[in-house]
Amino acid sequence: MNKKTDNRNISKTVEYGIIEFRSSLFKLLSAHLLLSLVLISLVWTIFPIPYFFWKYLQIKYSKYILTNQRLILRTGIFWRQINFLELYRVSDIQVQRGLLYQIVDIFRSCLHQKPLLLGDIWIFSTDYSHSQIFLDTIPNSLGVAEKIRQATNEEKDIKRVLRRD
Repeated sequence: MNKKTDNRNISKTVEYGIIEFRSSLFKLLSAHLLLSLVLISLVWTIFPIPYFFWKYLQIKYSKYILTNQRLILRTGIFWRQINFLELYRVSDIQVQRGLLYQIVDIFRSCLHQKPLLLGDIWIFSTDYSHSQIFLDTIPNSLGVAEKIRQATNEEKDIKRVLRRD
């Protein structure tokens, strides 16, 4: 056999790599860019709508009633829950006004409108089932907290509750 013929036969039977390559991302970026932008805009606009609607319903169906003896909290959309907090059990009240709430008030005052004075109210109590109560985004939060404090002090005086600092 000829040596030259042998090399040709070997080269035809043994597989070896010549080059590796992949598809370009150019088609993905150019052809599907519009579709990608539409999908991104849907994610940021349409999908949050049910979430905001759910939050709207939660706020709409939450009601707080302050009486001279207790604070009544009614919450829930499908499953209503009513909680009672005896005012003599309140130990501390805290109001938090975040940066966003303050910015809203600044813009309202620039528009010559009355500020909302939004804030979150935390009520700490000695109640076993509700030691911390969170009242979310309350208008005139400082005024509401002051009314709760006054009603709490009056109820503690009537019940002759000992106060410890």
